[in-house]
Amino acid sequence: MDKKYKHIKNKIEKLVKDACFSPNNVYTNTVWAHHIQPVVSHSLFLGRKMGADLEVIELAALLHDYSAIVNIKLEKEHHIHSAKMAREILENEHFDQKKIKMIEVSIISHRGSIVMSKNSLEAQILASADAMSHITELADMFYLAYGVHAYKTEEGAKWLLAKLERSWNKIMPEGQKIVIEDYKIAVKLLKKVIV
Repeated sequence: MDKKYKHIKNKIEKLVKDACFSPNNVYTNTVWAHHIQPVVSHSLFLGRKMGADLEVIELAALLHDYSAIVNIKLEKEHHIHSAKMAREILENEHFDQKKIKMIEVSIISHRGSIVMSKNSLEAQILASADAMSHITELADMFYLAYGVHAYKTEEGAKWLLAKLERSWNKIMPEGQKIVIEDYKIAVKLLKKVIV
């Protein structure tokens, strides 16, 4: 890792972590440890295994939900807003334009609820890593369903099961191998609640 990249990565990491720990963050500071960091970890694991651009996937993973963390009102289209914000942040750091574009495209296409082509390996990895974290960080997903969205028991279980099924379907085969047991357990638990 060269010095310039390390400096930029550290700045981005601090920016996102500060947003996660802000009192304005509706998701609360747990989003850092139970979503952002796992997405980064899953992204880097898959990226190393598959020969992706590690700088692109690491920065995309850090910034993929940034806009929703900063402002919950942007949640519905956070993929678009986070991509724009990532571009602005990285351009201010004079980061490589080609890599900025790759990051922007990866963030725009990471959502499971919106079907969009993932035309690069990096975009496929980010989408997979995001979905993998929904499965490996099940406790945080319960918090999202019942704490943030305030669903009742069955309603939350149905919402979460649908989200996990969408997530499973967007994970590349290399990622599915890693989370399959967690996925089976999560589905079994949620189906018990649904009448």
